Amino acid sequence: MVDTHCHLVDPQFNKDLDRVLKRAQASGIKKIVNAGYDPETSRKAIAMAREHDWLLPAIGIHPNEAADQSIEEMGMIEALADDDKVVAIGETGLDYYRDFSPREAQKQLFRLHIALARERHLPVLIHTRNSLDDTVSILESEDYHCGVFHCYSGSYEQARKIMDLGYYISYAGVLTFSRRARETVRRLPLDRLLLETDAPFLAPQGQRGKRNEPSFIIETLHHAANVLDMRPEDLEAILDVNAQRLFSY
Repeated sequence: MVDTHCHLVDPQFNKDLDRVLKRAQASGIKKIVNAGYDPETSRKAIAMAREHDWLLPAIGIHPNEAADQSIEEMGMIEALADDDKVVAIGETGLDYYRDFSPREAQKQLFRLHIALARERHLPVLIHTRNSLDDTVSILESEDYHCGVFHCYSGSYEQARKIMDLGYYISYAGVLTFSRRARETVRRLPLDRLLLETDAPFLAPQGQRGKRNEPSFIIETLHHAANVLDMRPEDLEAILDVNAQRLFSY
């Protein structure tokens, strides 16, 4: 099983990371895409990959960071992208839910991430909240077609537009308690589906109130398999192929 979006770089894991990793491996997790969200955590993701080669680093600056300052810091991300362990750029995107950063600055920062992904031939990890139409519009104008919409919460009709652009759709633990997510998953082509934890955030239903961690993805896998009327091991095999295809590990 592959957790395609996780933040082991987050300070919430500082005290017990080794135990978290052992639980992940005991649960059958073979790879984790470990996403940075600013220059410091992006450097940390690469350092962690040197110690644990099954942790795949992604580097970028989250749109909730102050975008004007982040635009100036993109040079640091560009330098980190030279490391051959990096498998993706991001997470990046647009967030209009939290008014932390001017929208035009967010858009400029997103375009800089896309340009870097294009230059390095890497997928983009896309965050979008209350901003899906603008996110899709930017991807169309940039004509870049490699990446994943992580922690997807939109409609099936919106997912079709995303998939038409060549992007994958990834679900986190929200799938275990959102009827809309379940209804959308039933209609998605399996070759465009991924699962993630977004740990330490968004724990699945059975772990609500706890810090999320990679081993919890197994609950989401079983829930998705039930929704799709599949055996979990059959769905897992498909998801692993999808992850390998996208991240080229």
